Amino acid sequence: MNRISRMVARMYAPAVVLAVGGFATAEVVTRTERAFGDLTPQRLASLSFLLAILLGTAWALHSSWRLYRWARGRELRCACGGMMSRIRYNRQRQKYRKCLACGGKSLEGAHCGSA
Repeated sequence: MNRISRMVARMYAPAVVLAVGGFATAEVVTRTERAFGDLTPQRLASLSFLLAILLGTAWALHSSWRLYRWARGRELRCACGGMMSRIRYNRQRQKYRKCLACGGKSLEGAHCGSA
């Protein structure tokens, strides 16, 4: 698997985990058969699965938007060509970004691997 494929997999993995987690939650709620107030277990299971599907879809759409912007050259790029993450802070409260393709870190606009 090359770096760009790994980057795409890292971006879409949370959407898949959300959908699978929603399905698992729906199954657990259905099998326990406990009602919460006026909600029946089947209703609660379908609502939890619907919420998970909506959140997963929103995450996938956001990832697709970022990949579109990256392909057009509007997202910050690493020296390897991968997309940089949002700003993070290390233990010394220094700002850095992490490359989603190679995993390298860059401090304050430096290139991957320099930090």
